[in-house]
Amino acid sequence: MLRRACRDAVKWGYLPRNPAEDAEPPAAQTTKRRVWTPEQLRTFVEQAQDDRFHALWLLAVTTGLRRGELAGLREVDVDLRAARVTATVPRVVVDGYAQPSEPKTSRGYRSLSLDPLTVEALRVHLRRWREERRAVGHTSELLFCWPDGEPVHPQTITDRFFRLSRSAGLPVIRLHDVRHSYATAALKTGVHPKIVSERLGHASVAFTLQVYSHVLTGMDELAAAQVADHIFGAPLLAPEASPLIDGDT
Repeated sequence: MLRRACRDAVKWGYLPRNPAEDAEPPAAQTTKRRVWTPEQLRTFVEQAQDDRFHALWLLAVTTGLRRGELAGLREVDVDLRAARVTATVPRVVVDGYAQPSEPKTSRGYRSLSLDPLTVEALRVHLRRWREERRAVGHTSELLFCWPDGEPVHPQTITDRFFRLSRSAGLPVIRLHDVRHSYATAALKTGVHPKIVSERLGHASVAFTLQVYSHVLTGMDELAAAQVADHIFGAPLLAPEASPLIDGDT
């Protein structure tokens, strides 16, 4: 950004040359992401079975929604008949206070299909949410709130996540790493990277491939076997080994 600003200053005659051109930016530091296996994700969901926000944890595991997107979900964002959820108004923390925000990218506005297990958990949650709303008379539209309608703070979601993780005896990861765990599981099960990218709300599929390139390593071997099986209908018998001739490697 500074280099471009100085370049404009040179073009407009404010600077004789661009001093930022001589800068050597440091190498990008890559953060090693810790993820849970599908078995560990299942263990976490089972541990959270009786938690007030069980539906929230299922959404995190099965959709990869961000913490702010989960905290900002409203009743109108969930369509149980169509089995879809649409995160449109994330709640983020600014100076310790939670407030509505905008999606990180234009693709943040997305409608996601839900699996039957998550739909049922949301149905149970919505039933209780409506009963509490009638009993107390609160007018909050947020799905994940306390019985009196007070919104749950995003940091409370994180704290609760850590507590449930420790209770389940799971390795400590960040709540955001559940999102990475979801993406890793999706790619390993053969979901197309473009679909994974769209469900995560990434700016492009290229970004998804860059972030999760380590997951795709080695998957070409599986792809080779699957494609051959699809073409020929059954695994082919390997030909008998023959002696190498000149030029073989």
